[in-house]
Amino acid sequence: MQYENFCELAALYALDVLDEPNRCSVEDAIANFPEFETELAEFQAAVAALAYSAPPVPMADNLKERLFQRIGNITSEQDSTTESSSPLLMSVPALKERAADVSWEPYSIPGVAIGNLYVDAEKREIACFVRATGSVRFPNHRHAGSEEIVVLEGDLVIDGTSYGSGEYIHSIPGSVHQPETYSGCLIFLRTSLDDEIII
Repeated sequence: MQYENFCELAALYALDVLDEPNRCSVEDAIANFPEFETELAEFQAAVAALAYSAPPVPMADNLKERLFQRIGNITSEQDSTTESSSPLLMSVPALKERAADVSWEPYSIPGVAIGNLYVDAEKREIACFVRATGSVRFPNHRHAGSEEIVVLEGDLVIDGTSYGSGEYIHSIPGSVHQPETYSGCLIFLRTSLDDEIII
């Protein structure tokens, strides 16, 4: 990697805004050219100092009241069962109730069914429930956007880590994994319509 390219990527690396392939490129460059580590350290020091360069802002007198009001609004939204409420703000029992109300369709893998909650073509996003009976390995895939999963029943194993009921999993854009379940599972899933299946 050329020095100019490294400096450009290193600045973005220090800001923690690089996708996984470019992060790996920076780390590979440092492994091959140890002198690049000093450059990266300087960028990281500059990023760490950014917060201290902003002038102090006095706290508003009514900040506490406004915060409590917003917390109250969020709590009210969580208690709502309307279609507009975010599924991830719901409890596991509430999500399981929603899963009981969706129409289930078989998936291309035997023993797996999908129950769509909504599809947003404009945001290129889908929210659904996935049910697997017994041991299943899901397709290996790359995420076009963020993926969010809540395990409602059973087990889900991702990259060697096993998740159980009530656990939340977040995968970043560009990440690749092949989840599996040993005993079967019911999960809530929100992901991009543009995720790529890897053969």
